[in-house]
Amino acid sequence: MRITLLLAFFLCFIQVSAQEVSLKQTLDKIYDQPDSGVFFLEKAKKLIYTKADSGLFYFYQGENEYLQGEDTKGQSFFLKSLQYLDPDEDPNYISIAYIRLTRAEQTLGQFEKALEFSQEGIKYAQYSGDSNYMAYHFLDIAVTYHDMENYAEGVRYGKMALGILNKYGKAKPLYRAYALNSIAINFDDWSKPDSALFYHFQVLEGLDEVDSLSVNFTFNNIGNTLLKQGRYQEAQKWIETALKINGKRGNDPYNLSTNYTNLATIAYNLNEWGKARQYLDSAEANVRRSRSTEKRRDYLFEEYRFYKNKGDLSKAMSFLEQYAALKDTIFKEDRVRMMGELQTRFEVAEKEQQLAESRAALAENELIVKNQNNQLLLLLIALLLILGVSFFIYYRQKTKTRHLEQEAKLQQIYSEQKIQMELQEQRRRISSDLHDNIGAQLTFIISSLRNLKFAKLSQEVFAQKLDQISDFTSDTINELRDTIWAMNKDQMTVADLQGRIAELLQKAKRACPQIQFDLEVSSKLDEQAALNSLEGINYYRIAQEAINNAIKHSAAQNIKVSLSPSDNQLKLTIKDDGKGLYSDQMSSNGLGNMNTRAKRIGRDFKIESFQGKGTCISVT
Repeated sequence: MRITLLLAFFLCFIQVSAQEVSLKQTLDKIYDQPDSGVFFLEKAKKLIYTKADSGLFYFYQGENEYLQGEDTKGQSFFLKSLQYLDPDEDPNYISIAYIRLTRAEQTLGQFEKALEFSQEGIKYAQYSGDSNYMAYHFLDIAVTYHDMENYAEGVRYGKMALGILNKYGKAKPLYRAYALNSIAINFDDWSKPDSALFYHFQVLEGLDEVDSLSVNFTFNNIGNTLLKQGRYQEAQKWIETALKINGKRGNDPYNLSTNYTNLATIAYNLNEWGKARQYLDSAEANVRRSRSTEKRRDYLFEEYRFYKNKGDLSKAMSFLEQYAALKDTIFKEDRVRMMGELQTRFEVAEKEQQLAESRAALAENELIVKNQNNQLLLLLIALLLILGVSFFIYYRQKTKTRHLEQEAKLQQIYSEQKIQMELQEQRRRISSDLHDNIGAQLTFIISSLRNLKFAKLSQEVFAQKLDQISDFTSDTINELRDTIWAMNKDQMTVADLQGRIAELLQKAKRACPQIQFDLEVSSKLDEQAALNSLEGINYYRIAQEAINNAIKHSAAQNIKVSLSPSDNQLKLTIKDDGKGLYSDQMSSNGLGNMNTRAKRIGRDFKIESFQGKGTCISVT
């Protein structure tokens, strides 16, 4: 039995929820098809089951009248909806209902009632925490004060609305445009055109966020401000633009009455009396359709000015009397007093609420201060602990840094000593090379000269022997110079080596003009890369030995020396197009010396040779 009841309750709940969704969906269709509003309302009647449903139904009845341009007829429905709608469940509907009621009373010229509805709307918006609707009610108050010609208050409330929206992260761009407009129209009729235009043009700056059809009033209002400055041609363009936009929006009579009244003013100021008359007739027709007291007041005043400027004083006085009578109904002393009382009551209520909030905030602040004191004590204890730990870490880090600095100094001293030892080793090797090569060559020269002294040779043979000794002596001197060049440098650059090889090739060209010598240096090679003196002299000796071998034995037409990078090392290549080497020549003494020199500096020595295709020697 219990399970059956629960199941029945659950099914009933689902049915009610589905009916509520269906009711809203049905009523929402009046926005898409306003001409069929009565049909959808009749259809929705069958879906009303709860008090909340009744509230929604009355609200949409009011909306249907509003969409038909019957603001005042919708008032009773909106008032009924407020009796049924729940502030917790339907805050948006309540805010919109108060906006519609405010606008209806503005249209009728019942400004004290309009102000009262706006103030009630603010209370509900504050309750629901909706900043958008709160701002909307404030800008409605700004419009009410504008229509009452209290422009200072109008500007104040318009700026309050704008301030709320500027602080709110989810502000609706269209509501911001409305707030800017409420400030601008008050400045305009307050005879402050520069301020009015400043706020009007801010509306246009936001056209990337709102549709121009939604802010068509701004085009008319800019024209209205320019009109008052006597800038009739400029004003006419703006107002005609507004008129076209109103045509696209369905020819709202409230806006059209403003457009035609302003165009009539421009026309009679330009002495275009026929046009002015047509515009005034159109304005009068739309004023009647709009039922707006404000627009009727503006129309009557322009009729008075039209006939006065035309010289028909009788008709001018007739319209002036109608204008004065209407204005008297708006500004009766008791109405102004009532507006003041409403405003005072609203401001007192706001101050009382602020005072209550201040007291609550004060009590909360006292609790916060107490908690903060406790937190401060805990923070102080934590801070002392942190300072103690920080000092320990700092002392430990400083000691570690001191040890690292000492290690770095020792490492630097060790590195410097190692470099000096390497330099000494390089010099020792070069000295050994000097002793072995140069010493041996000088010994050979001395021995040759002694042999010549005792030999019995013909004059021709004797001269040949002297020439050989002379050439050998020149080679010895050149090798000595090269060795001294290497010993004078702790290190050298690739550019230095390149220069020495270039000099070597120049000497070879002079000695063998029939051979083409070339030096090729890769563009990728860093010419400022460093070589120690041992590397430099051995690269040079290998190049020298290879070139000499090619000249003497290869019968080459072209000899090319190349310098290029290879795995962060210098690569030396000597290539000729000679007759190549036989297998028994691959282990000759000269090639062995080159291989030994390459190994001495930690490089690989490679030789490639094919008979008739030349030889290529590389050191990498």
